[in-house]
Amino acid sequence: MSLWIIFILGAGLAGFVQGLTGFAFALIAMSFWVWILPPQVSAPLVVFASLWCHLISLSKEQKHHFNQSLVLPYILAGLIGVPLGTYLLDLVNAHLFKLILGIFLVLWCPTMYFAPQFKLMKRLGKPADASVGFLGGILGGLGGFCGALPSAWVMLRSLPKDQQRYILRHFNFAIQLFTITVYLWQGTIQFSHLSYMAVIVIAVTIPAIFGAQLFYKISEQQFKHIVLSLLFASGWVLTVTSIRHFS
Repeated sequence: MSLWIIFILGAGLAGFVQGLTGFAFALIAMSFWVWILPPQVSAPLVVFASLWCHLISLSKEQKHHFNQSLVLPYILAGLIGVPLGTYLLDLVNAHLFKLILGIFLVLWCPTMYFAPQFKLMKRLGKPADASVGFLGGILGGLGGFCGALPSAWVMLRSLPKDQQRYILRHFNFAIQLFTITVYLWQGTIQFSHLSYMAVIVIAVTIPAIFGAQLFYKISEQQFKHIVLSLLFASGWVLTVTSIRHFS
């Protein structure tokens, strides 16, 4: 019984956060699920739940007149990066890679909290966006953290919060849809996952809707602080869990 309570609590909180920000389901959910589920079970569930939250949030999204070219460089390059990340998973030390990324986020987030505007970043164009999307795709293939670098990048460019979430939501949705397609093709999703998926649909729907609606009631500054806090927490989760494998 306690297993299901922890599972539902992690799913509901993660659904709310992703509805609000457009990313971070894996960060929040895995901080709960890592104690009760093996990675072989939890990884496909994270992708499925994140996709479900994206579908809910997209259905609640207010119409914006954003050109699709705003997010296409991230998506196209990210889709190329995913299989490369999956391939590198067998060649590199994934825990060392996560440790480096975690330390970077732990140091970078407090700096960004107090940092001035970087005008140079605002002038960088689509090749830079595509490079970040490509690296995000690799991170998705390596460990499911496809949103970490793009979320840091769009904030570094000082984009408005509605553009930030538009990019993150559509980028993460595309990468995770591709990932779950690969899971299905490889047979990673098993019959044992179905009961968890049914509970996920029930547990995350209302929190995700609430998070999506709350997005339109917070300020640019509040959104920035929430995203930086999540990235900072993500850095600590990556760092601590990676160190555990080396100890």
